[in-house]
Amino acid sequence: MNLKSFIKQKLGNAAARFLQKEDGVVSIEAIMVFPLLFWSVWTTYTYFDGYRQGASNLKAAYAVADILSREKNTVTDQYITSMYDLQKYMIEEGNGLALRISFVRWDTGDEGTDSDDRHFVEWSCTRGEGLVRWSNETVNQVSDRIPIMADNATMILVETRHHYVRPFKLGFGSNDFFIDKFIFTQPRGYTFIEGPDSCKDANNVGDGGGDSGHDDSTPEDNTTVEPSTL
Repeated sequence: MNLKSFIKQKLGNAAARFLQKEDGVVSIEAIMVFPLLFWSVWTTYTYFDGYRQGASNLKAAYAVADILSREKNTVTDQYITSMYDLQKYMIEEGNGLALRISFVRWDTGDEGTDSDDRHFVEWSCTRGEGLVRWSNETVNQVSDRIPIMADNATMILVETRHHYVRPFKLGFGSNDFFIDKFIFTQPRGYTFIEGPDSCKDANNVGDGGGDSGHDDSTPEDNTTVEPSTL
């Protein structure tokens, strides 16, 4: 037997004996499985926390939109700031929070043509960083996200932004990103809600925005409703 055959035989016997051993199997399996187990727990918690933060942002946007839709008085700068404070209160551990509230109107334009069919921004306010106010020139970027509206109908747009950072690094995907929510609702009281002057774009006045000849009366002011019987 040469040296090569002798080494091969010895190594083969040693490998066979190693495979037949049962002592230490649990420790080896634990070393192999524990990292995967911990990574699975971290991943599950991270995804749960991300969806929880997304739900908090959505609830905050709905809350702000619902409050504004019931407003009948003029919205002031302090009013917008209080809505931003409400957003921060509802979103726990909020980093880089931003809020944009806009009041838009749809103008059908001339009959027989749709060239003038577009949204006009009556006013648009922002709080926080990362969001800029909409104007008549830029609101078309979200026109496809706003539902169909009647001529001179108005809509409240509430947008929230949250800079979210994952609690654990998962090894894939971005560890920090923005959670954006877009909510729209119609006014429940007056058809037009007056906004703060600081949120009005001076360029909007005279090209269809600003003064739209709106009617500030509620349906109750113009219509007598007879009680119905069942």
